[in-house]
Amino acid sequence: MRGFLGEHVEPGSQYLACDFHFRHLSYELRRAERLLVSRFWSQKKEADCIMSRKGENIFKRKDGRWEGRYISGRKPDGRAKYTSIYGKSYREVKSLVEKRKGGKIQILPPRTFSIKVLMETWLSTRKTLVKESSFQRYESLINRHIIPHLGGILFSALTVEILTNYVQMLLKNGRVDNKGGLSEKSVCDIMCILFSAIRYAGKLYSYSVEQLFDVKLPAVEDKRIDTLGNIECEMLTRCVLDDFDVYGLGYLLALYLGLRLGEVCGLMWSDLNFTEHLLTVNRTAARLRIGNHTQLTVQTPKTENSVRTIPVPVDLLALLLRLKSNSSSNTFILTGSKTKPLEPRTLQAHLKRFLKDHGLRDIHFHTLRHTFATRCIELGYDLKTLSEILGHKNEKTTMRYVHPSMQHKRKVIEAVSMLPKVV
Repeated sequence: MRGFLGEHVEPGSQYLACDFHFRHLSYELRRAERLLVSRFWSQKKEADCIMSRKGENIFKRKDGRWEGRYISGRKPDGRAKYTSIYGKSYREVKSLVEKRKGGKIQILPPRTFSIKVLMETWLSTRKTLVKESSFQRYESLINRHIIPHLGGILFSALTVEILTNYVQMLLKNGRVDNKGGLSEKSVCDIMCILFSAIRYAGKLYSYSVEQLFDVKLPAVEDKRIDTLGNIECEMLTRCVLDDFDVYGLGYLLALYLGLRLGEVCGLMWSDLNFTEHLLTVNRTAARLRIGNHTQLTVQTPKTENSVRTIPVPVDLLALLLRLKSNSSSNTFILTGSKTKPLEPRTLQAHLKRFLKDHGLRDIHFHTLRHTFATRCIELGYDLKTLSEILGHKNEKTTMRYVHPSMQHKRKVIEAVSMLPKVV
């Protein structure tokens, strides 16, 4: 009699042979099962190792657990302070790290991440967010004052002490021409840009940077901008009307409508609605740096709120009509050109010469705008209306433009007094 494998067996031993072959088959099955299980765990381990990507700082420990490390702060010397999280799998640890870091694992910057690289990176993000004139202002301050002094310092090594010494240096010897220090206002402007870039890096790379803002900045005194009194306004207006021209019209537009210098130069005849007595401000003229030279450009006003429509007094509208004659609606008011506005510096220089020739007090062109704001408040106009006429973002900005005259202060004091009148 033949068995399962073809071997010869005795008739009485067939049950014994079946038992033997059954146990042999079971052994082979268990061996195959162990092999499959071993191969499974081996492949899983290999897959887990692949998932732990470079830069994530998540790895498997010798004890079989997974560990994830992330930056939770900064030491006094600027070095990173790490915190570890443990779990049974890569996915579990990754999920915990993401929750601690706000939902995203950041790849840490290299140790060579300098202040120069930071400022250049931050500046590139501003290009599409601010006006060209503002961007050029940032670029100038960064290249002239920040990078030359701090550019070679590693961002991770930046401390309050370094920034404090930097502020003191700017105040004492910050001028590019080596003729002394910068003003408190200029130093604060520079530090404002630097702090903005530091805050940007902190968010981008999960750095704790709040301690860097403990630097004490110099106090900036509110510079009182001069305004014209009522008599001075009358004298200026009379002198303009006696020898009326486009430059005089520019002075009156600032004095009686509160327009900025660049807005006056950027006005076109199409901005005027003679029927409704309205003027729309939607552009400004400014000289900007283009490469190695400057160029007179026309751009949008200072802020979104600066695009506005304001009423024009009838008397001022009549003066505008006198100069309009046959001018085309798509020409600039002060030049008559379709493409070239009046240079703002030219109008400012003409005002200086005009004041000197007529024996009037020397003032800056922006003083006319401040005078308009002050007179409106003294005449009782509400702050909200004035803020919209001036094109300010809010009333707080407008309040900085208001400088009550001594005559108005005296009027208020006398109105409060309840003393009997002295005969």
